Amino acid sequence: MSSIYIDCTNGISSDMVLMALRGLGAQADLTGKLHFHGRDHDHGHAHEHEHDHGHTYAHGHASYQDVLHVIEHSLVSEQVKETARSIYGVIARAEASVHGATLETVRFHEVGRREAIENILAIAAGLEELGVEEVFCSEVHDGYGTILCSHGEIPVPVPAVAAMMKESDLTFATDDIPTEMVTPSGLGVLMGIGAKGTKEMPERFRGAKEATGRGGRDIGRDGLHIRLAE
Repeated sequence: MSSIYIDCTNGISSDMVLMALRGLGAQADLTGKLHFHGRDHDHGHAHEHEHDHGHTYAHGHASYQDVLHVIEHSLVSEQVKETARSIYGVIARAEASVHGATLETVRFHEVGRREAIENILAIAAGLEELGVEEVFCSEVHDGYGTILCSHGEIPVPVPAVAAMMKESDLTFATDDIPTEMVTPSGLGVLMGIGAKGTKEMPERFRGAKEATGRGGRDIGRDGLHIRLAE
């Protein structure tokens, strides 16, 4: 059994997690295994044109049900599907709470983009490939202030992250960084894979193989660190 320790003192996002898992040796190659088509298309009913489906995922208009459909029809193991469903379930419940929607009606923006869905499934595949069965994490650090997104200017922690924090047993801290450090997909990954928060890194991870994942936002710090103990 393998276990990982995720150091979130520099924040967390799904792309940071994926980069670190690849640095630990996970290939997480989903080439040809994902299909981004409309749900009605697969059942022979009336449906949007193919380019409209592409627009849905390219611009983040996908619903939670759309995302579940992509996961279900992916050519990956049931374990990978279950992990991806668990992660997106956490995100969907938070988004539904923020927008006064239900799991049947909630729609995603950034986390509904094709790249975001691919990242989550690749993370799930990487965890399976590395044989990870137990996950630990540090205190989760976020910044403050506001950021601009598809909803306009919103506070940090962003609403979906704030909603997740209320449902989480993890420990959170605010750093003197005037921007977002924790994304909905990042915290969704932690909660969806059942990460256990620890005050200190468990002894078994000292000297273990380590990899770093860096996100697209430069906050003047190093990235996310993940250690793998086998």
